Amino acid sequence: MSVHTFLADLNREIRDPQVCVSVISKWVTITDTMLKKSAMVFVDQKGSKIEATLYEELEALNHITMNEVNSTKTCSNYYCFVKFLDIARGLAHPMYCIDLYGALVGVGELQPYHDEIYGEIRHKINFSSINLGLDEIKCVVYGDMAIKFYHLWNSTVSSVVLCVLSFWRIEREEGSFKNVTNIEGMSKIVIEPDIPEIRSFRMRIPPSPF
Repeated sequence: MSVHTFLADLNREIRDPQVCVSVISKWVTITDTMLKKSAMVFVDQKGSKIEATLYEELEALNHITMNEVNSTKTCSNYYCFVKFLDIARGLAHPMYCIDLYGALVGVGELQPYHDEIYGEIRHKINFSSINLGLDEIKCVVYGDMAIKFYHLWNSTVSSVVLCVLSFWRIEREEGSFKNVTNIEGMSKIVIEPDIPEIRSFRMRIPPSPF
């Protein structure tokens, strides 16, 4: 029987490691040299996550087929939520993506901007997420996700909308926290997911919310 290595234990001294993981996010991007690549986020049994990249020529060489499976039971949502104050105080490292949940406030309009990477007009939306202590995290969503978020927001009817931001990036300016932003293809916005944190938040919302 082969021995699996946990993601947190991977290092250059382990040759040809075998890992047992689940794919929790997958997307396709184009590199600066116009190479197509598939990017994925893996998670293992301990909840450790890692980003992996598979280039187009390797996909063709290995004839890899990846099918999405609709599971009837989810044992873990794999979220690793960061405290709002830890983000604001700079205790969450900007090198690593974060998950956070809260109530949506101050959702702005869909704004066009010129994307220098894609060389075209794209869109963004500014908004904030707050926790029950009214700590605020400023957020900016860009690109295709901004349009999806715009439609999601305008389809909600609840007076307080709760959401999870998964795999978001921390941006800093002059040494201080600025906001969190999405990474195209990787980041997710999930409105009112059925998870313990959101259920608890909903039950504790005061009569005169936010």
